Amino acid sequence: MKLGELRAAIRKSKETPYVNIFPFPGTDKGFCFHLQKTPLLAELERVYPGGKGVETGLEFDGATGKLHSPSYQEASGTSDADRAAAFEGVQRGASKDDDDLLGDEPAAAKPASDDDLSDLLV
Repeated sequence: MKLGELRAAIRKSKETPYVNIFPFPGTDKGFCFHLQKTPLLAELERVYPGGKGVETGLEFDGATGKLHSPSYQEASGTSDADRAAAFEGVQRGASKDDDDLLGDEPAAAKPASDDDLSDLLV
């Protein structure tokens, strides 16, 4: 896809963009990373300078939010069926109540004793 087409598809998609990563070639073990649209769009501009007509080699499925590189998938050494099986049953784009990391309570700090400070003195 060309950069302009890719950015437009990401912007208009109602799904959360994600990528499947297979860090170990020849295995069916992978990770699903959900991406925020604004940082993703900015990073695409940085990585593919030259305007909207630059070919990225990436594909984006607006219906599912999947961003992928066909050449990366070929290099992973696994079949389409193996890659699909690695992510079977994974919920994509679902927000969870525990996603609010800023609302978490800080852990209670352990009170310092004189012994804790003795190793700081020279």
